[in-house]
Amino acid sequence: MSLVLGLASGCASTKTAPTPDSARAEVLDAEHGWWRAVSRGDIDRALSRFSEDTVFEAPDGSLARGRLALAQRLRHDGPHRIEVLGTPEHVHLDSPELVVVTGTGQWTETAPERTGVTTVRYIDTWRWNGSAWRLVSTAAAPVSDSSAGNALVRQVLSAWSSRDWAGLQLLLAPGYRTRGTIEGSDLRQRFETFHRLWSSARFDIEEQFAVGERIVTRLSATLTEVGTGRIVRYAGLDVSRVVDGHLVDHWDSWEEVPGRPPPEKVPRELDGKSPERSDANGKTAEPRRAGAPPAAVARPET
Repeated sequence: MSLVLGLASGCASTKTAPTPDSARAEVLDAEHGWWRAVSRGDIDRALSRFSEDTVFEAPDGSLARGRLALAQRLRHDGPHRIEVLGTPEHVHLDSPELVVVTGTGQWTETAPERTGVTTVRYIDTWRWNGSAWRLVSTAAAPVSDSSAGNALVRQVLSAWSSRDWAGLQLLLAPGYRTRGTIEGSDLRQRFETFHRLWSSARFDIEEQFAVGERIVTRLSATLTEVGTGRIVRYAGLDVSRVVDGHLVDHWDSWEEVPGRPPPEKVPRELDGKSPERSDANGKTAEPRRAGAPPAAVARPET
């Protein structure tokens, strides 16, 4: 689930993994390039921004999987165009090789029978392929009332921070999946380990909006370390898929707030892993698979 980009001449200047600062700058440049190309109707340039395995979800809910399918869609819908409204509003660095962008845009329909402009919210996921940034998933949806989904995500965060395991279970759908493949007893172990490491956890929500079934939440975490009382803070991005009042899929990512000393353990709102860090059990975290977009972000196949 996400709307996004990539250019052949692209934003990459080296074949080594970008630094965090350069990753942000390069992805932001690619984001602008993608929007400009689509707004001008330059389909070839727009397509060059996408990965071969991209997942593209349009504001009308239609889905294109793969760059070939997207090319067919864009060429067929030539009279329809997307225009950016302002600039991307938030750039989140999941790792130097995976960056997520959220923002507001306009979906402009120019077909005579469907003329009109729709304001949309979008989420784009960019991946570094070793030489350039490519858009691996992009999703947009009209601005809508997401109060029920927002409330569910807030309940999940509240149950997590208050150590309410029983309450948390009532909010999760059968077969619930989170970042990675954690379920059942594994999730319980991470929940208990989290609270052994942190004596208190507070999550403050900065923004929430819906993209289809997904609730996108930008938030901060304030954690107090057990034994030392040391307080650490993180900025987070959470994407949760809500179906029939329950959390079905979840993906989260955290960045250290600048100016704070890094903690020995990274926070886990549910069970997301950070690259090249120890996990909550003190073991080296498995590297993220760079191939696919986050499971909760790209709409699953049905």
